[in-house]
Amino acid sequence: MTFRALIVDDDPISRKAIEQLCNKTNHVEVVGICENGLDAKKMLDVVYVDLMFLDIEMPELTGIQLLQELSSPPLAIITSSKEDYAYEAFEYQVVDYLKKPIPYERFMKAIEQAIITQEKINAFKKQSQDIYVRHEGKYVRVPFDSIYYFENAGDYVRIKTASQNLIIHSTLKNIDKRLVDPRFLRIHRSFIVNLNKIQDIEENTLVIDKDVIPISRANKSTLMGRLNFL
Repeated sequence: MTFRALIVDDDPISRKAIEQLCNKTNHVEVVGICENGLDAKKMLDVVYVDLMFLDIEMPELTGIQLLQELSSPPLAIITSSKEDYAYEAFEYQVVDYLKKPIPYERFMKAIEQAIITQEKINAFKKQSQDIYVRHEGKYVRVPFDSIYYFENAGDYVRIKTASQNLIIHSTLKNIDKRLVDPRFLRIHRSFIVNLNKIQDIEENTLVIDKDVIPISRANKSTLMGRLNFL
């Protein structure tokens, strides 16, 4: 398992030290480094991240405040020079709390715990038959069986279901990473479809609920391999 990680710390020496620790293991790919919580919040809107190395004391937006403001935060490992915030941090289900300077052996224990936590989350998701999405200020339960497809809409994603269209603030890339149900497949840069809802396929398009959806050349072979043909 390899985590896409974001380092959030206002101290340049700490940022470099954590990045070097990450580079020593195959379990972490650093995809972003931010100097403060505000920049991290903006980055999380456009870059898929499943693990944060998060400092607490930062100007404008602290690490705890960042966790409070995120509707669906990635796993978080706190990296702080103080132990004072440990109790409060664990109230937000952080994976671990590392005190700086961080020894490599202690760092790896935190990564091992993150792997265990992520495996439990993945196992739960595979058993689930629905998802919850934030729509118009509330979380709406959406059964997988009711979803026809997800469509990219700029900074938003449209979820077409049997009864409605839901518009959520996310990216198709984020959704593709989080969906672990095998019935869903990304067939185009702008579409993830429910394979069980496909009515017919012709050349480089398919039809779901009378909607014609393009299939990219890069994804067509994967699509055909996932379907049963006589």
